[in-house]
Amino acid sequence: MKKIEVNPLSYSSIQKAIKDIEEYKKWVVRKANELTERLAILGATVASLNFSRAIYNGINDVQLSVEQIENGYKIVASGQAVAFIEFGSGARYGGSYPAEETEVDPAITVPGSWSDDVGKGHWNSPNGWYLPKDKGGGHSYGNPPAMAMYYASKEIEDKIKNIAQEVFSGD
Repeated sequence: MKKIEVNPLSYSSIQKAIKDIEEYKKWVVRKANELTERLAILGATVASLNFSRAIYNGINDVQLSVEQIENGYKIVASGQAVAFIEFGSGARYGGSYPAEETEVDPAITVPGSWSDDVGKGHWNSPNGWYLPKDKGGGHSYGNPPAMAMYYASKEIEDKIKNIAQEVFSGD
């Protein structure tokens, strides 16, 4: 905590205290920005690693980015495979995403929540299904949820205190 003194009490010492407070305010804003950027980069790194290691029979087209927003940063995962990889799919694997711990609608984490062009999909086939050639082809029983963004959020929660101490202890 920064200490700002007004001693002796005079117009010039008050002006100096006001200047010191303005400088401190700028420092806090700069450090808060540094903290949010570091946390976003940490999260994106963890998510990227988990998306790249995911078991997925289709084409893993997930792209991650860190984007600055008005009051910090956000991690963006884009690509057609994001939801399948994050939440899992198929009768064998779908439904094991910890939706109750997140702000994710539990309805999208259960098997059968996604349908193909016909409207039903084949998530519940005990024999699995075949992916079209343009989606990577091959036989599939689905895939387990990689929970890449979920694990990224957990890593941020685990490291926020240490990173905040590092950021705010420096100049």
